[in-house]
Amino acid sequence: MSARATHGFTLLEVLVAIFIMSLVITFAFQAYRGIADAFTRVTEVSSRDRSARVLLDRIERELTGAVMVQREDGADPLTHPYFFFAEPRAYDESAGFELRFITQTPMRSPGSPPAALALVTYGVAPSQTGPGLALLRQEEPVPAFLAKQVEWTSAQTMADNVAIFSLSFGGDASQAAEGWDSTGAAQLDDLPESVDVMVSLWEVAPDGELWPGEQLSRLVQLPVRPFRLVADDAAGEASADCPGGMTVSACIDQFAAAIGEASPSLAAAINDAQSQTTDACWNSEQPSAALERLKVLLGGLPGFDASACP
Repeated sequence: MSARATHGFTLLEVLVAIFIMSLVITFAFQAYRGIADAFTRVTEVSSRDRSARVLLDRIERELTGAVMVQREDGADPLTHPYFFFAEPRAYDESAGFELRFITQTPMRSPGSPPAALALVTYGVAPSQTGPGLALLRQEEPVPAFLAKQVEWTSAQTMADNVAIFSLSFGGDASQAAEGWDSTGAAQLDDLPESVDVMVSLWEVAPDGELWPGEQLSRLVQLPVRPFRLVADDAAGEASADCPGGMTVSACIDQFAAAIGEASPSLAAAINDAQSQTTDACWNSEQPSAALERLKVLLGGLPGFDASACP
């Protein structure tokens, strides 16, 4: 039998083995920690990105239903409750906006009945929990008079630690794109044709480092153009926009009372179909699918008479 088999390992050999084992364990632990940190970071970023996309979905739904009722000729703009107003808000490290408009598609919880028109406000305030801004939303009944000034009385936080909440507006090339005021001279009684919404949320690394996350944007088309509560022409008379016929909005206005008395589901379906209808004339030569759907829905409305909309 050899001497090593009799006496075992020497102290030096044991120390070398322990040293090698320590190196292996150290490298394995560092690799594991790196993988865990990367997984945590990716998960958090993905979660923040999902939150930003959900936020864009909600804003898009409400903007799509934005409505503008034009004033009667000679009426004071300050007494007109329907308006679309947006202006930027400057902060040290973040960009924000304030947006206030009337919509026929306000947010609602699943299962709740369709809501009527609502005044919706989106705005920002310094975050109380971390970097950036808190994006707030408030819903109010349509006021009797112009109410551009925001009073946060029942606001809910839509997103926190916002790096960017920015808007730009599409419309007439001569109109400014950095803001919108339907009560001012440039955009009086008008809606933008589209709104480009940009959102970015602050990201926090495991070591506490902050950086603005991915900038996500959504181009929202506003299909409902401004209309009058009272048609310019008497019922059955030709419209200037539709020679020999009536506009879609003029026809709908005639049955506004019946729509208001209809079931919530039918009224909501009619309003939704009208918001998707881009046809100007009721009897369009090439009616869109949305207009055809609107006619079918109105056919089920008690008291509706198609002959009243030539």
